[in-house]
Amino acid sequence: MQPSFGDWRRLVLVAVAASLVVGAGAAITGGQSGQPSGDAVLNDTRDRYADAESLVTTAEVTVGNATANETSTVEFAAAGNQSRTVVTATNATYRAGVNESIAWYVGPNRTAAWDRNASVGPPGNASMPTDLANRSLDDRENVTVEYLRSSSDDGTDAHVVEVTHDGDDGRATLWIAQSDSRLLRIEMTDGTNRTTVDYRDTQFNVSVHNSTFDPPSDRIAVTSVDRYDSFAAVQANTTLDLPELDATFREASVLTRASETTVAQQYRDAGDNVTVISTTSDREFGSDNATAVTVNGHDANVTTVRDRTVVYWEDDGVRTAVVVDASEDRAVEVARRLDE
Repeated sequence: MQPSFGDWRRLVLVAVAASLVVGAGAAITGGQSGQPSGDAVLNDTRDRYADAESLVTTAEVTVGNATANETSTVEFAAAGNQSRTVVTATNATYRAGVNESIAWYVGPNRTAAWDRNASVGPPGNASMPTDLANRSLDDRENVTVEYLRSSSDDGTDAHVVEVTHDGDDGRATLWIAQSDSRLLRIEMTDGTNRTTVDYRDTQFNVSVHNSTFDPPSDRIAVTSVDRYDSFAAVQANTTLDLPELDATFREASVLTRASETTVAQQYRDAGDNVTVISTTSDREFGSDNATAVTVNGHDANVTTVRDRTVVYWEDDGVRTAVVVDASEDRAVEVARRLDE
């Protein structure tokens, strides 16, 4: 059982952001006299991470069930709106990051880099955080939080809090340091699979050099990212024949990497955010559940990626993708309106 890169990223985000915090509809179980409620402990932890200007941590993540277990080491660093994650698994290492200009991913057999403002997600649809205050997997509603006990299993005084999700078998137990509200350990189960995250050496508000968030230069070489405020300007500054949408043009960017060019145009159309991407790279936009459609004579596909719909096709060595914060029908309608 080998968890996907996307699975690891989601686990890291749970860990780093203390995302299993109480939602608006949570039921709160208070503690004995003199001890805090589970809600108070989790809120302190959430605020500790959200308020940090920078964060560096390392964790051992183990995912298992009755028949198999896999353990990986996760290193995470963040400062402001930049982040980097390194996952070292049994037979492979995965790296992903976001700096001021680009988001990037490096795996054993694949690399990718794209304009961070036009990102529809790295390979495997993994989540890519962009700021310290918003690194969370879910703010779940309808959960119950219970303060279990105080503990010092490894010599660190900790609050132990349990979070259960109403209506399913989801359960998480969190060990949180009493001294500074940092996460020490999380154990999660859905009734079949079990995940354990053990943290080592978490540091807040430390100096993190900007180069930390750059992709490894031996795997990804990004020449430039240039931005433009009109369609005419971006078309004049690229050799690609760009499609245009009859909608409100917001901005565009051109990312040049070695012999590859990626152009991302941002539009606003009838209240929806629309991104039109044209690229000569081998970037994949699809997923296993994509549906075949026809767009202006092109054999295309449409799929949903993290609540965004992507319509994509390839023609004469150029991949085109239309990304819309709307339904698949709406995204196809927008794609068919492109003036090519």
